[in-house]
Amino acid sequence: MWYIIDQILIAVGLVIFLLVLLAGLDFYKLIRVSAHWRPRARLYTKQPTLFIHGYRGNRYSFGHLLGRLQKAGIAKKSMVIWVGRNGRLHVDGDAALQANNPTIQVLFANNRADVQDQVRWLATIIEHLKEAYGVTQVNLVGHSMGAITVLRYLLTSDHAVVDKVILLAAPVNDPSIGPDTPLVFWSELTSRGPVKRTRNYNYLAVRAKYFPTAISVLNIAGELLGTNRHDGSVAVDSSFALRSLLKGHVCHYQEMLVRGPGGAHSMLHENRLVDQAIDDFLWRD
Repeated sequence: MWYIIDQILIAVGLVIFLLVLLAGLDFYKLIRVSAHWRPRARLYTKQPTLFIHGYRGNRYSFGHLLGRLQKAGIAKKSMVIWVGRNGRLHVDGDAALQANNPTIQVLFANNRADVQDQVRWLATIIEHLKEAYGVTQVNLVGHSMGAITVLRYLLTSDHAVVDKVILLAAPVNDPSIGPDTPLVFWSELTSRGPVKRTRNYNYLAVRAKYFPTAISVLNIAGELLGTNRHDGSVAVDSSFALRSLLKGHVCHYQEMLVRGPGGAHSMLHENRLVDQAIDDFLWRD
């Protein structure tokens, strides 16, 4: 009897050890910046693309996506920038940012901070890139609350030159741009905008005239089948409410809807169709 129990405990211990080992290996792969990669024939530039996670996001939010892009020879993860709770930056990666299609993963230590705090931190990051590495133009990719951080940053008077923007599951017309509400908020979207307008939508609407015009925007939303057009957290019409603010104002605005399990709020950045859309939008003619 005790022999069987000992064998079971040993087996359980081995399983736990292997799981910890795999988690540690995954953590190492996500957080490190690889020195070598093999780019494939496509459009390459030295312009960096920053990836900003959402509320309670972490290294996993964009870590696997950036790894897939690098493995495919599309873009190189060149830098990770941590923003401490005091706003100080810790930078790890390519000191010269000379890779082709360099990507930068942005991580906030306080991943539940107010969106305006994140806007200030993003401004600090981009100013640092300009002063330390001579970066004059960037692309921005934001998921969920990170998408709102991107939008609000672009409304600041001293924002950097931003070429292209990709938004994933942006809660443009949501009562909460951070934690989920008990029920997914939905308001009918008409040609003149949403019927019910939230504080965040009104914030953007009042300032939309300051949004840079020479910019291209790809707005991606998800829809779980069998729902009232939402991804489990954000309604499609909430994300696409941005069209009434930007369409006809910016250089190029387009939308993409991902339906099915891969359209779930936290699965959009794990979806190969989204990988392809990012590649096509940022790095192809």
